[in-house]
Amino acid sequence: MRSLIQLLIRNHRLVLFVILELIALNWVISTHALPRGRLASVGMEYAESWTDVVGRITHFKYLEEINVALLMENARLRTENLYFHENQIELDQDSISNTHNRIQGSWNSIPAEIIRSSNYGKNNIIIANRGSSSGITPGMGMLDNGNIAGLVTEVTEHQSLVMPIIHLGAQWSARLGEDGAVGIMVWDGKDIEFAILQDIPLSELILPGDPVITSGFQGTFPAGITVGKVEEVMVTHADKFQSIKVRLGANFNRIHFVEFLRNTSQSETDSLLNFALSNPSL
Repeated sequence: MRSLIQLLIRNHRLVLFVILELIALNWVISTHALPRGRLASVGMEYAESWTDVVGRITHFKYLEEINVALLMENARLRTENLYFHENQIELDQDSISNTHNRIQGSWNSIPAEIIRSSNYGKNNIIIANRGSSSGITPGMGMLDNGNIAGLVTEVTEHQSLVMPIIHLGAQWSARLGEDGAVGIMVWDGKDIEFAILQDIPLSELILPGDPVITSGFQGTFPAGITVGKVEEVMVTHADKFQSIKVRLGANFNRIHFVEFLRNTSQSETDSLLNFALSNPSL
């Protein structure tokens, strides 16, 4: 306390100056309309600026939520129309309606968002923000922009672990075009844009740009979903088969919004398979 008093005594002129300035400022504000109005306008400008910033942030957040909702809805609608691609046989209106009802009765989709992914290793993984609470189960296939992208291997209540195409342990059944040969597609661990389709007979005529689609044999995906396009034909004359370098349709550099496919008739298929396994004489 004594040191404070001594400090005030030593700086009495400064203290007196500050007190007089405060008294003068208060008198100006209370007796002169122009400075008072100017101070008020400055305060209003700051308040308006702050309100504008808060409003912009809120608006941006709202637009972001709307954008995510639209992208998820687009993913769902895109999956519902997988079978209505450019190369399908023209059907009359009744046949289209019946086909659509059959497809929707067998497969449905669950949109999701990718929250973790890797594409720089040999055994890459993907994690999505949907799990068992959303109906995701191991064995379900995942699409990126309508192209096959991966297979669900494990789930928690709210997340899913996916083994993508770009995984050394993955094998996929794929077909060359609508009526072409079926082979096994694998990833060689080199480039995330390409995979290798193996065991294609030498008699099969293949050209760069030919479509590669799912065969439907594995049950993970329905037949006819885009895998990619033929990039290069690789033939070793010592072999009886040729291999195809496939440019993948899924973009693992930018994968974000995806769809999981659920086969609603899988239980019937499993029941038939179990019956066949338990009756080897068939």
